[in-house]
Amino acid sequence: MMKRSGFDINVKRTLIFLACSFGLLSGIYAQEAPVDTSYANSYYLYKKGMHESVPVNSWNVVFVGNSITERGLWGEWFPEIPVLNRGIGGDNCWGVDARLGTLLEAKPTVIFLLIGINDLGRGLPPDLISTKYEQIIRRIKNESRNTRLVLHTVLPINETNITFEYMKGKTPKILELNKRIRQLAKKYNVKLIDLHQVFADGQNQMPDKLVIDGLHLNNAGYQRWIKALNESNVLR
Repeated sequence: MMKRSGFDINVKRTLIFLACSFGLLSGIYAQEAPVDTSYANSYYLYKKGMHESVPVNSWNVVFVGNSITERGLWGEWFPEIPVLNRGIGGDNCWGVDARLGTLLEAKPTVIFLLIGINDLGRGLPPDLISTKYEQIIRRIKNESRNTRLVLHTVLPINETNITFEYMKGKTPKILELNKRIRQLAKKYNVKLIDLHQVFADGQNQMPDKLVIDGLHLNNAGYQRWIKALNESNVLR
C-alpha cells in the first residue's frame, strides 16, 4: 500500500479548509445580500414631476399606487368627485413613501392606497413590506390627521397565464402580505377594501377574464373594483 506524503495530506487539508471557508462565506454573503427597494427610475421621476406640477387641494380624493392604479380612469368613472390619479407604473412601497410629502401637505379628503405587488415581484419578504407599509400608514395619520385613508389588499394574480416571469409563484406571498395588511387596517382603525376577496377564485387566483396579462386589470376587472368601491360607501 502506497503511503501518502506529508505534503499530500497537507494539500488535502488545505483544500478541505478552503472549501469549508468558501461555503461559510457564501452563506454569510447570501444572508447579507441587500434587498432591492429602489424606485427612482426615469419613469418614476417623470411621473412624479408631472404629478407635482398639478396642485392638490384639500377637497381632492387621491388614488395612490402602481400601474394597476395608474391605468384606471378614475376621473371619468367618478365625474362627480374631484379625483386625482397618483398611480405610477412599477412603483413600490418605498416609492410611495418618497412622494407623499406634497400630497400630505395639501391634506386631501381621502387617500386610496393599493401597493405591494411590485415589492413581492422583486422578492422582498412580506414582513419587510408590511413594515414599510405600516410606516406609510403612520405617516399619513400623523401628517394629515383629517385625511381618510382607505387601504386595499393586493390583488390576486393568474399564475397560469401571467406573462411576467418574476411574478410567477407569488400567490403564497400575496396571501401572507394581505394577512398583514388586514392586521394593519385593524390595528390603526383604517378602512379596508379587501380586493383579494373580491377578485380571487376558489384557488386564490385571478380569473383570467378580468386581466389582460395575468396581472393588470381589463375593463371588466376595473368595473368589479368600481362596484366594490361603491358598495363600501367610502366615496360618500
